[in-house]
Amino acid sequence: MNAFLQFLKYKTLFLLLNLFSIAQMLSQQSKLIQLIHADSLVGRKYDSKTVRELIGNVQLKHENIYVWCDRAIQYVDENRIEAYGNLKVKQDTLLLEADQGVYLGDKKIAICEGNVKLTDGRTSLEAKYGNYDTQKKLAIFKSNVKLVDSTTIITSDELFYYRTDKKSIAIGNVAIKNLENNITIYGGYFENYDSAKYSVIKTNPKLVQIDTSSDGKVDTLIVIGKFMEAFRDTSVSMFSATDSVVIVRGDLSAVCGDVFYYDKKDLIILWRNPIVWYENSQISGDSIVVKLIDRKIDEVFIYGSAFAIDPADSAYPERFNQLKGKTMRIKFKENKIDEVYVEKNAVSLYYIFETGETGEKKPNGVNHVSGDSVWIKFKDGKMQRIKIVGGIEGVYYPEELIAGKESSFNLEGFNYVKRKPKKNAKLEIVWAK
Repeated sequence: MNAFLQFLKYKTLFLLLNLFSIAQMLSQQSKLIQLIHADSLVGRKYDSKTVRELIGNVQLKHENIYVWCDRAIQYVDENRIEAYGNLKVKQDTLLLEADQGVYLGDKKIAICEGNVKLTDGRTSLEAKYGNYDTQKKLAIFKSNVKLVDSTTIITSDELFYYRTDKKSIAIGNVAIKNLENNITIYGGYFENYDSAKYSVIKTNPKLVQIDTSSDGKVDTLIVIGKFMEAFRDTSVSMFSATDSVVIVRGDLSAVCGDVFYYDKKDLIILWRNPIVWYENSQISGDSIVVKLIDRKIDEVFIYGSAFAIDPADSAYPERFNQLKGKTMRIKFKENKIDEVYVEKNAVSLYYIFETGETGEKKPNGVNHVSGDSVWIKFKDGKMQRIKIVGGIEGVYYPEELIAGKESSFNLEGFNYVKRKPKKNAKLEIVWAK
């Protein structure tokens, strides 16, 4: 009886081992690249390895991956194929096309060359070279890379496309063009998280937005900084630039530590020591908010240590009209300053000029006025009327006291920066006096 039980035990173990070997063999067979069709097949041995040459309307299958091409060489022992002519690789909704390539069955990786194109729903990716890992669902494209989706076109030297995470990383000569707002961002490194609707760009980033006004005049916005981010929400679209920010748009230019641009709200917020120039006028404060209407400046709000400086006359370069206070609001009309309103500790310094008998301007001293608030009305860019409210104090200094001593009359905190940013014909920012 014991002998019979021992025999039964070994027989059962032998049967289980056979079943395991058969299952393992079937599993290995299922992992081999399978030929579905070819117009002709030539088999041969090469270095004791089985090689098949497949010609005409070649179709192969590897688990859930399908491969088509005009001609293929199948290395059966290596579970690898070389494909030539009209190569197509398909995995669920993704289609990869190229002139030629290699498919590695054990790694489930397609390596493609020549007119490589990946299509995945609304996203298409093109390049000269491209690899696609079907397990990680990761595409790596190189040389003249171009990614297109419903709202964006990205070009770069190299791009990593993660299907599952809906994430893209572009490296080298990156350009991202938004088709909805005509904004293009350039830089050396870019990450995009499509699900989170968030993007970040590093390495010399630059934003360019080209607008054409109703009169046909081209108005271009340029922003540079060391680090840029974009948040694309359905209700709020916000772009930010950080560290050593420079902005140029038409007659407006600015520098600051950080800028936040709300595209759908037409709002620009400048933080950390902002300075804004509009034509010859300079504005500074703790923070500055620029409100736009139809991409044109409508109002500027300056909060904390607000200071406005405007050259009094080109013939007297040392004389500057000045206005300061706790807060300031500047209203624009037809691209010119229409009115200025200053609240809390408002102080004004305004140079006076009289017209002589022959029409020339003659300097005639300066007015120093302070009050709780100051309101100034402009016409054709020139001060027309001034109104001071509450705690009014005023001093007039005659010409003989100020001639050659203008700097001693400047208001506390005066700092006029003559060198300001401009753009050149190549849409590069240059510094000019």
